[in-house]
Amino acid sequence: MAQQFEGKSAVAVNVKRFSLALFLALFFVCASWGADGSKPHSQGAARPAPNPLRTAHFGDLHVHTSYSLDAYAFGNRNDPRMAYRFGRGETIALPGGAENHLKAPLDFMAVTDHDVWLGELSLCQDPEDPAYKTTACQTLRSSTEDPEKGMRGMWGLAAQMMKNPAGRSSEVCGSAEADENNKCFQRAQSVWQQIQKNADEFYEPGKFTTFAGYEWSAGFKRVGMLHRNVIFRGGQVPQAVYSAVDLNNSPERLWKWLEQACTGDCQVISIPHNTNFGWGIALASNNSDGTPFTTEGLARRAKTEPVIELFQIKGNSECSPGLGTNDEQCNFEQLFKPCKPGEDAFCAVASNYARNALKTGLVLEDQFGVNPFKYGFIGSTDTHSSAPGATEEGNWPGATSLGDHRPQTRLNHSVGPEFPVKAVLNNPGGLAGVWAEENTRESIFDALKRRESFATSGTRIRVRFFGGWNYQSDLHRRRDLVETAYRGGVPMGGDLPAKPSQVKAPHFVAWATKDPDSANLQKIQIVKGWAEGGETYEKVYDVVCSDGLKPDSKTQRCADNGATVNLTDCSYSNNKGAPELSASWTDPDFRPGDRTFYYVRVLENPTCRWSTYDAHRANVALPDDVPPAIQERAWSSPIWFTPLPSDFKKPR
Repeated sequence: MAQQFEGKSAVAVNVKRFSLALFLALFFVCASWGADGSKPHSQGAARPAPNPLRTAHFGDLHVHTSYSLDAYAFGNRNDPRMAYRFGRGETIALPGGAENHLKAPLDFMAVTDHDVWLGELSLCQDPEDPAYKTTACQTLRSSTEDPEKGMRGMWGLAAQMMKNPAGRSSEVCGSAEADENNKCFQRAQSVWQQIQKNADEFYEPGKFTTFAGYEWSAGFKRVGMLHRNVIFRGGQVPQAVYSAVDLNNSPERLWKWLEQACTGDCQVISIPHNTNFGWGIALASNNSDGTPFTTEGLARRAKTEPVIELFQIKGNSECSPGLGTNDEQCNFEQLFKPCKPGEDAFCAVASNYARNALKTGLVLEDQFGVNPFKYGFIGSTDTHSSAPGATEEGNWPGATSLGDHRPQTRLNHSVGPEFPVKAVLNNPGGLAGVWAEENTRESIFDALKRRESFATSGTRIRVRFFGGWNYQSDLHRRRDLVETAYRGGVPMGGDLPAKPSQVKAPHFVAWATKDPDSANLQKIQIVKGWAEGGETYEKVYDVVCSDGLKPDSKTQRCADNGATVNLTDCSYSNNKGAPELSASWTDPDFRPGDRTFYYVRVLENPTCRWSTYDAHRANVALPDDVPPAIQERAWSSPIWFTPLPSDFKKPR
């Protein structure tokens, strides 16, 4: 009996212990969940070991949420926490109510809400502040039910600022002066603290990296953009944000302020984007106010801006047909045609495109000893729907919240009279890729800083590019390709060392693999630009073709591989192209006296454009003003060659 009794007592005790343990476990699990039901971080999860040969990570560094005035005016009420949840792979309800999620989570991201209206928007939502009852704020808040009315409220606030680009809305801010005593400036600083907390909350080293950042949204005439996404490496950041308004819409003042405010353990980069909206100023050969460059200013710019956003929803900023190039692949997701005489906005200017800037940078380096346009490449979305990384052509939720959340509105929508661009010309945007040792703030930021980054038009193509002087001709076939390439040369974003006297030309190796959820690869190209006697030139070489094809010796182009896309159901060729392509290549036209850069462009087989998918859903005819199919692509960052002074030659 005693034994039986002791057994029952032991069971009872164990049950109580188990119940207590279960209660405590549930308590701590529930306590770690966010107030909005977000999943907890991976507390104590094993962190992957760093890879010294580096791994590809995909991210989005251009994301707008309900903290951005325009996104709020579009009807977006999903805050940064919702955007981070979406980015790490959770299903969330996007504006309009439809649930959506990514096929694969992002590895890293930053929410980059517009700096210029952080304070205004916060005050408009604060019932305790007098601004809440102003006409502009009431109209803005109505965007939940009436996006068009909300947009009028947004343009109303914007119009007040456009009349005085260096001032604020006196109606909302209590003063038109842009200084530290302005109520909107003060409120923006509390929002900046929350932005940092949001990023820190969702950071999971080794799994999901988040950066504190914002969009510095400098504007000028007719919605021109000199915008930058400002990204901080870690937790050390300035206590206050000086917006584009506070810095008089001057990028030069931004770089100087960052240099002064971000010191010690603070590290920062500024990423220019939408240079295609730069109206000739974004990448011009002088300062944004038209004054001449100085060596000091160029050095500050080069230090702060190592990468440029090459591709996003508002178009392709690589190159534009007829503007310094005859490259047929530059006619890809272009919003604007070249400016006609008398036009100065909503048209294309040569100095707004990255390839031309890369060439200009070679000449400027010869003049000033500094290359301010030594850019690596990334892509991102610029979503205003809190949906980072949502770049699937066949499952695009739109980019302007309630403004284009349905197929019909995406095909016919226009943002407004101040922004006369049809939504059908937009695209789902791109992704940023980096090669980093591990998925952490430090490793990914450092990859961006050294320009070991690449851009894609939305699919997850992986691309590597190395340059050296003594690579073997079969390096692209070797199992130790990456290790050997690092040991004997430089990766994308790097500078070739001095040319050995016995070597005639640099050797390059390019490698790419397809996105598992997209079409096969068609070819790899190398784009070359060089400066000679103060003039610049470029040439595009197809270096490897799929399906056993060879580049033509005269045109340097691959023949079409016969891949097709069925526009009735958007199926595409699976028996053409290659899942992986690689090549070793030596520049046949190399001149040791020319400053030169090279970068890789990888093309997929054709697939349906998002507008074709939407036309099927809406049961309408395909739009006439956009191509029904596209070729998704990726761009590596460049590799540069700078001759020794003794090698510089006069023009031919």
